[in-house]
Amino acid sequence: MSYSLKIEEEHFIPYSVAKKYLQEIISNGISSNLLQRTFDYLNSVSKCSPDDAIKIMEELKDIIKREDIRAIIASLCPLTIEEVRSILVLDTSTTYPTEVVQKIIEVVKKYMES
Repeated sequence: MSYSLKIEEEHFIPYSVAKKYLQEIISNGISSNLLQRTFDYLNSVSKCSPDDAIKIMEELKDIIKREDIRAIIASLCPLTIEEVRSILVLDTSTTYPTEVVQKIIEVVKKYMES
């Protein structure tokens, strides 16, 4: 069976959202060793639900402009200043003060607890 795909948009998504998409694909009977291993990996590293990961990304939109960095934060769910700063270092165009880093942690914690 051959599939032809056309990419219309490209977005960065958190691990849990990718896991949800792979789960849908696999449950529809499309599977391979690679898909199953990727799903198993994402299952082992996902730290919040797909809905909560999307909410984290949405809430961080006003703080962090880059979608890729928001997706990394929603994937890894950092809970310390050091963890957040190790991700934010990827955004060389912006400096994030400690108050902003704390706000990011508060957003993540809010969705980790639900």
